[in-house]
Amino acid sequence: MTYINNTNNYNMRFAAQNSLAKDSTAFITKPIDQVENLVTKTVDTFVPESKDEETKKSHKTAIRVGSTVLVLSAFVALFNPKFSSAMMKRLKETSTKAGDNAKLDKSLKGKLNKLKQKGTEYINNVIQIMNNANSAKDTGFKYLCDKFSFLKKPHQAITKGFDKISKRTVFSKYSNAESKMNELENLINLHRDKLSSEEIRLLDRKLEEIRNLRMYFGSEEVGKRLANQENLMTNLEKDVISKIKSYTKGFDFREGKGAANKLEHAKGSFTFWAEEALMSSRNALEAEGKTATAKLIGDGKTAKGAYNELFDIIAPHLKEEEKSVLEKQILKTGKKLRGANNSECVEYFDKKRDLVLGSAPTDVVSALFFLGAGGVAVGTAHSKEDRISRTITGVFPVVAGLGVSTALTAMLFSGGKGMAIGSAASTLLSLIGSTVNRFIFPKNKEEGLNSAA
Repeated sequence: MTYINNTNNYNMRFAAQNSLAKDSTAFITKPIDQVENLVTKTVDTFVPESKDEETKKSHKTAIRVGSTVLVLSAFVALFNPKFSSAMMKRLKETSTKAGDNAKLDKSLKGKLNKLKQKGTEYINNVIQIMNNANSAKDTGFKYLCDKFSFLKKPHQAITKGFDKISKRTVFSKYSNAESKMNELENLINLHRDKLSSEEIRLLDRKLEEIRNLRMYFGSEEVGKRLANQENLMTNLEKDVISKIKSYTKGFDFREGKGAANKLEHAKGSFTFWAEEALMSSRNALEAEGKTATAKLIGDGKTAKGAYNELFDIIAPHLKEEEKSVLEKQILKTGKKLRGANNSECVEYFDKKRDLVLGSAPTDVVSALFFLGAGGVAVGTAHSKEDRISRTITGVFPVVAGLGVSTALTAMLFSGGKGMAIGSAASTLLSLIGSTVNRFIFPKNKEEGLNSAA
């Protein structure tokens, strides 16, 4: 009887522990399971019944893996919120415009505009706090890692790796823009024989001017400007730490003030690094870059650039089809050049600021944490074949997809684009894995078909 009681007690303890373990991971697995259930129902609806069960299963697995990466990437983004200054600028402009309209219109529409003004102001304040609180978290983690050499070296290596990828992205975009400029000038030179001697002299003088203007976008000058950005941020980490201490010292949660006052205090305590300390420098770099770009391809509105002036020289001698080809090439060149310059002056500047404060290692740690937690959703394999099968159809695609999503942030992709591409990559890899799985374990396919029959 004692033996039976002990056994029953053991079983009860085991059941309790198992229930506790499930509860501890439920907050992670539940949203993933919900996405997977939705995907499964959707696939069942849209995949034709005529397809064999193994193909349907591989499609479900692939889309489920892709959705898992999307969920995990969303979790990483949730724990590392980074909203662009462009978004904040648009919110401020929307708020100001709504406020101006509210003053002019006292009707119901004016009241709605007033409400819109307050709403966008509040959202902008929340975003400001989230951005700066995120930087405070990154800085705190970096501060902790600097205290231990075994953490400091990996932290520095990850940051250096992300910075190298980001810089390479900027140089790559300028290289693409340079190729477009070369193509444009070659296209222009094809029409030299149609010009008079005076027009050829004007053309050559303009091409010489363009060669001098293009030096600004050369790799040597770009490298100097990127190094200058780093110099601008030399004291940023120290200033943020000082501001965090000032915030924690000057704010007492026991004051009993309203939420709005607390929000305003937090915003006022943290705004210096995002706006006051660096935004003026970034705005100056952006303005300088836009001016240099406009000298070549105009401002996209009324002002003409050197390439537009070249077009005016040769346009009278061209057929309509030739004009169209040249105009399109000028537009393509302008798009590439503006994109490259925006990548340097805005995207890299924002990324460099985050890297200086220690964003890359926290992104990686967050991804690894949720990746490990996501493994719970994949399930526990019970055999060697099952482990291999789940690895190539599920685990590896999830790892690769989340890796792609994280790496794309270093390549100056927006968070949304990175998540979408990472999810697509994992889906494709899972489809490939399912094909490999059927080739390695053909018995699994036969057993699956037999059991289905």
